[in-house]
This record gives sequence, structure tokens and C-alpha cells, in this order.
Amino acid sequence: MAAVQNESKIPVGTILVGKYKVSREIGRGGMAAVYEAEHLSLAKKVAIKVLAAELTASKIVSERFFREARAAASVKSPHIVDVYDSGRLEDGRPFIVMELLEGESLYDRMARVRIIDPKTTAKIITDCAKGLIKAHAIGIVHRDLKPENIFILRGEDGQEYCKLLDFGLAKFYAPVNAGDEKTARLTREGAVFGTPAYMSPEQVKGQGSVDHRADLWALGCMAYECLTGRPVWNTEQGVAMTFAAIATE
Repeated sequence: MAAVQNESKIPVGTILVGKYKVSREIGRGGMAAVYEAEHLSLAKKVAIKVLAAELTASKIVSERFFREARAAASVKSPHIVDVYDSGRLEDGRPFIVMELLEGESLYDRMARVRIIDPKTTAKIITDCAKGLIKAHAIGIVHRDLKPENIFILRGEDGQEYCKLLDFGLAKFYAPVNAGDEKTARLTREGAVFGTPAYMSPEQVKGQGSVDHRADLWALGCMAYECLTGRPVWNTEQGVAMTFAAIATE
């Protein structure tokens, strides 16, 4: 049985925490890598997101990573990715086990076809809204909705539908966790979180009152981009100029 090595990339065939066998690396970003693996006792394919080794020492980053698992697992919706497990690998790196999805992100779809027809756009936005309704109902706001975090897949009936991914910046807002100092620290006033092209004015200003309306703003930005083939905000002018434009809205 292969043991986890204290290195960034996990080799194929590695057994994680005694029950997940790594099949391949699906993707890698600045903060984490995602692997396809098999749950050995259930013979079930899963996706495992592992925090980058160099970020493991940061308590705040690790807490946000685990909060992603807690946020997604708290919401029961066919339009939000299912989370099965979380913990730490033998070398201390945090991990999240999720359902393995087959399809493409909205980002990849837009890169491939540029402009999406109104009917498909309406279906994508409606599915996202259904997932958000469930999240907002229990006091969770995503705060980083963008095409990369919308996944398009096909159901058993052959019809496409969407799931929301990556709740790493999710905020638990009142009345949920009211008075929770840890949550307050992770989502403190004055901190700016999100992706510039889809951030609401209150996010850009770093206001502590960010709530579910920030997600609706991002959803509107994505709808516009799907239909026109271009983002609402010209991010090529730089983050500072984009922030200035959004903040005046």
C-alpha cells in the first residue's frame, strides 16, 4: 500500500487515509489540486480536493478550506455539489471528498461557444438560482460565483443541468452562527473576497454587510456574459479600475 508523500503532487495509486485510491489528477489551481479516486470499500468514484502543501501552515486558509466542506454539506440541493467527507492526510494537508462530476464548467462552455443561446442561458441561471435559494435559506452566501464555479452536466434523462461548486469563500451570515467569533474573523469587515468581474459594490468596498444579494449580482453578471459573449466589466483595464467602476454603482 502506497503511503502519502510530503510533496505537492499525489502519485497515482496512492491510498489516502486508508480508503481512497488515487486514479488521476483532474486539475490544479493556486490553492488546491483535485484528484479522481475510488472509495475502496464502496467501489465508488469520487473527487478529492487537496489543499496545496505550502498553504497548510496557514490556520486561516485551512479553516476556510474546511468551511467550504461544511457549507456545501449543509445545503441539500441537486444544484450544489455533494460533499461526502473531509479531514487531513497523513502529511497534514486538508482534503475534501466530493461527488465526481462529468461535464464541463460554464467557463469552458463560454470559451468554446462564446455566446450561449437565451434558452440555455435561462436554464443555467435558473438552476444556479435554485441552488442559491437553498443556500440562502440556511444563511449561506457563496460570495465567489463565477463561470469556473458553475458545472454543467447531463442527468439520466439526457437533459443538461447545473451544480454550484467551490464554497471556499462562503459566508455564514445572520442569523446563522450569530456571535461566532471564528466566523466573524474569517469574514471580517474590510476584507475583500471574490473575483473582480463578478463582485458586487459592497464586496468591492469591503463592507461587512455582504449578504445573499451579492450572489444575485454575480448571477446577473454571468447571465449578461452568457448572452453577449463579454463580461459586464472590462477587467483588462486592471483590478483597481474595475473596482472603481463597480464601487460607483
